[in-house]
Amino acid sequence: MEKNHFSATAGYVTNADGRVLMVKSPRRGWEYPGGMVEPGEGLEEALAREIFEESGITARVTGLVGVYKNLTVDSVIVDFLCEYVSGEPTVSDESPEVGWFTPDEAAALITNPMTAIRFARMREGIHSVVAFRKDPFANTVEIVSDTIL
Repeated sequence: MEKNHFSATAGYVTNADGRVLMVKSPRRGWEYPGGMVEPGEGLEEALAREIFEESGITARVTGLVGVYKNLTVDSVIVDFLCEYVSGEPTVSDESPEVGWFTPDEAAALITNPMTAIRFARMREGIHSVVAFRKDPFANTVEIVSDTIL
């Protein structure tokens, strides 16, 4: 049986004022920008593309901060720290709302439990490798394995 596996990447983008770039997904609510890695694309290349597509912002990756394995849907999400380079927040079909927020404001906007965990770790610069299961009906997460690096 063929497995349907995918990779995604996301970035905690900060500007010179320490504000965090957030996008509002119609499906997942507020989150930091990111998305699927296309065939033949590197992780950082995919992240730069996704950040720009979702927000109109050009950002530079400054470091890897987390790797998250979703056992429910067989996916891997790689999180990076990023810094603002240029552009103005611009809405898109993927992101009907985009903006810069203080870290506290951004954290308060997040309703997805795994996104909240990942955001908190990126915010604190905690490097980790995590395996988890998500119950999409109860909107809950079970951490199966958690390694802080």
